[in-house]
Amino acid sequence: MKASRKQGFTLIELLVVIVIIGILAGALFGPITGALASARRSGMMNVGRHIVQAIITADATGRYRGYAWPADSNGEYDGDKPTGPDLYQAFSSTADYFTQALYMSETDTNRRNRLKVLQEIEPSDLVADGYTEATGTTITDRNCAWTIASNAGRAAGTTPVLISRNINGSTFAGTAGNDTGADYDTLLTDNQPFGKDGCVLIYRDGSGKDFDAAGVLMRDMVSGLGNGKLTDIEQDGNAFKFLESGSGN
Repeated sequence: MKASRKQGFTLIELLVVIVIIGILAGALFGPITGALASARRSGMMNVGRHIVQAIITADATGRYRGYAWPADSNGEYDGDKPTGPDLYQAFSSTADYFTQALYMSETDTNRRNRLKVLQEIEPSDLVADGYTEATGTTITDRNCAWTIASNAGRAAGTTPVLISRNINGSTFAGTAGNDTGADYDTLLTDNQPFGKDGCVLIYRDGSGKDFDAAGVLMRDMVSGLGNGKLTDIEQDGNAFKFLESGSGN
């Protein structure tokens, strides 16, 4: 009686299996990549909402009531104006604002013994893909994935005030709210964290939205402003603007 002989896969069968696996992998790559990108944007949006809520809280209560939003000149709350050099004016960039807001110490005599403004925010909240957490007491462009708006302290709740740094802030602020021609190619840059693949917006009321490239249209991003423009917003005579930096990543 002859022993049975086990047969292995032929070369053709192996090639067929490899081709099928390749087709399946290719079909799944797009959806998986899209889901991961969406999760990244959603995660950053949640952190951004936390940042804006901390600014809202500081602006509504305590020592910095009425002055937590960056501005080009001293604000006024119920007729009360701060005296002397103030935290909230002449910031050169978003990183400069957060350096002041996160590292201000009660024992820092050079800053008039001011307290930390954003009590619940740490440098780790400012980073995203492509950025590193600050290790000293100065936040630089490399440590901040956000761009914040200046002179928006009294803006409507539907105003975008914190944006992911790959958005071109000067173009974004200067575009009419109903300009359907402003798409991802003009509004987004190649900067991290998302390049031209999408972006994140946080609004003055603490709500947020994230957009993939196909959804980046100005009319949708500022739909809460109706037919208005971000350039129409001002505080104490100073125009709305985003505190960008000129040094890129």
